[in-house]
Amino acid sequence: MYKLYFKQAWLMLKQNKFISIIAIMGTALAIMMIMSIIVADEIQNISVSPEINRDRTLYVNYQVQRDTTKGSWQSGTPPYNILKDYLYPLKTPQYVSGVTNIRTDVPATLVCKEGSNDITNMHLRASDAIYWKIFSFSFIQGKPFSQEEFESGIPVAVITETTARKVFKGETAMGQTILINFKPYRIIGIVKDVSPVFKHAFGDLWIPYTSLQKEDLHFETIILAENTKDIPAIIEEARTMEKKYATERAPWILYLQGPLTNKAYQMNIRGNTVLEIAENMTIKNRKLIFILLILLLIPAINLSGLSLSRIKKRTEEIGIRKAFGAKKYTILIQVLFENLITSVLGGIIGLILSYLVVFQMRDWLLDVPEGSMIPVSTLISIPVLLAVFAVCLVINLLSAGIPAYKASRMKIINSLNQNDK
Repeated sequence: MYKLYFKQAWLMLKQNKFISIIAIMGTALAIMMIMSIIVADEIQNISVSPEINRDRTLYVNYQVQRDTTKGSWQSGTPPYNILKDYLYPLKTPQYVSGVTNIRTDVPATLVCKEGSNDITNMHLRASDAIYWKIFSFSFIQGKPFSQEEFESGIPVAVITETTARKVFKGETAMGQTILINFKPYRIIGIVKDVSPVFKHAFGDLWIPYTSLQKEDLHFETIILAENTKDIPAIIEEARTMEKKYATERAPWILYLQGPLTNKAYQMNIRGNTVLEIAENMTIKNRKLIFILLILLLIPAINLSGLSLSRIKKRTEEIGIRKAFGAKKYTILIQVLFENLITSVLGGIIGLILSYLVVFQMRDWLLDVPEGSMIPVSTLISIPVLLAVFAVCLVINLLSAGIPAYKASRMKIINSLNQNDK
């Protein structure tokens, strides 16, 4: 039966080419706008290598220390003493790591081969050894620095394959010395390039922060929960650490933003309790849902006019089918199924167009530099494909539901006389 519906829908598309093209492209443009938002969100939140634990990772990248008696205060990315005394001691998480932050659009570290004057600007991250346990980098050669190397402050470095090519120009980089801000580091590992889409794993070089003057550094804290159920407890433990700070350093008090889940971090949500973060996320989600509904309703209303005109041309056919015993629900299902073919074709085109939009507008949608690569693994996923199909179904129901219902309710005599009153 559905095979027959498909053949009939295909013949109708070929017979009314102009209207069919308008219907398909109208659906495609609607889905393109909706899927651009969904694909961008999926890229930022899907758990793939190297950020394989996004669903249970939390971040602290902002703090405020304030003197309650004098009113003086300082804020920004947490300094080393806050990381060491109040974030590393957290007991609930599986891992707690400190890493220096970078701007993906500004490579600010001077790098060159030992004995060479060919200096390149690159992105440097200084981290602890735990950092390599939270993220899953693909090592081409070597390994990350160990806990022992980190604690000893040995000047070792992990670099990307592109960094190796740029600095050593085809020579073997493994085991060689690289100058980072004119300080020598021995290369112990080479990893595959990391896209700026992965904001916490992205970099060109990684070194132990103990090889630097760590007291002068500021750190983003990355916290890995053993289970997503532990996230509220971790946030509450952070509040306990704020109270500990206030007790130990009165009259100073400490405010730690978050810890934020990956979703809250990407959406730029503010809050330092589970309730505050949840409330702020609810507000932003409501705004997003409202935008998506507008993007669904406007094209669906326009497409419903096309669906209605198509059905009017088939009133005699519908009347004859009903005269031979076709049920109302059979007519309804047939019209919806035939319209679904148009929606699915538009959905496929819309999804392809949404990828093009995301690529062209990645600096705005994803906050990554123009020209940066976006891994295919973040684009093609089951949730994205399901979202496309769901959007196609909704547009199909909105655009063809009322015309299909009217067609199924039409009296036989009116259908045969082409009278839809």
